[in-house]
Amino acid sequence: MSVTEEKFSQKFDDAAGQPKHRGAFYKEEATEKGLALVEAKFKDMKLYWMVDAEEDRVYSAKFFAYGGKVSLGICETLSAMVKGLTVDEACTLTGDDVERHLRDEADIPSIPESKSKSLASITELMKIIKENYPNAKALAAVSANVKEKGKPASTFKELTLAEQAWLGLTEEEQIQQVDMVLTEKVRPALMADGGNIQVLEIVDGEKVMVQYQGACGSCGSSLGATLSFIESALRQNVYPELQVVPNL
Repeated sequence: MSVTEEKFSQKFDDAAGQPKHRGAFYKEEATEKGLALVEAKFKDMKLYWMVDAEEDRVYSAKFFAYGGKVSLGICETLSAMVKGLTVDEACTLTGDDVERHLRDEADIPSIPESKSKSLASITELMKIIKENYPNAKALAAVSANVKEKGKPASTFKELTLAEQAWLGLTEEEQIQQVDMVLTEKVRPALMADGGNIQVLEIVDGEKVMVQYQGACGSCGSSLGATLSFIESALRQNVYPELQVVPNL
């Protein structure tokens, strides 16, 4: 194999020799800045993107590369290229785009052909980013909501996507969701006995304050079997941590 074939462009040597984006971002840092953190790992490359979830735009990018000079230069260049793009725009980038960006001269490849197979990893990384971003965005919304209420965001790190979506709703939206389930699962049984139920408010996304109506107000099971039935329906169909508190 000749020396010419192994020659990298000067741009590539500069990117690999003086990386400015090597490192990692952490969830706590993203929460503090009000950004979504999306990660992707494929083979010897791992990407970390901080994204403005309101605009879906990449605010900053970092990486770790474990495969030596080639992976280092590719990840450094990609990290610089995605900043300022929307997630959708960034995810259209390919290995060919990065390779062309690194050329010193338009008609001379920036990476030796024997090393170019590493460029294929970019397509796989972009697929993973695109798959992971909705979850990262939902978690950012929950963290922002929790931060506003003064609760530690770390307690919500392991929530499912459905749970994240619930806690990201406004109180009005949460009441609408609860009312839908009550109408479908609970009210028919209550109304059959001459009663009903009204949602007054939802506190911190977990405590559902309700007012019994009609016969339910004087029913002996309003704090027992009826309450358990209502709470079970809401936990199964809305959010597993809901607690129903009657206003007596």
